[in-house]
Amino acid sequence: MSKKNKDIEVKVEEVKRNAGNSQVTVHQLSIGKNIIGVVIPTEDKRFQVEVGGKVEAVVKTLDEGFEFLIADYNLHQ
Repeated sequence: MSKKNKDIEVKVEEVKRNAGNSQVTVHQLSIGKNIIGVVIPTEDKRFQVEVGGKVEAVVKTLDEGFEFLIADYNLHQ
């Protein structure tokens, strides 16, 4: 017998965050009510992936950042 797939609500929200003297729009990924992590754009057109307040990776695209967050969530769940 096989298990049925569960529907999981994954949400991406754009949130303003203070960075020095300016505000930066960051992308916050949440699954259900849990905030998984944040993807932050950098000045050199890359993205920092932040999990639990620590920068875990620097990726080239926003999609790679989301993939990293989901893989990290699945690994540590």
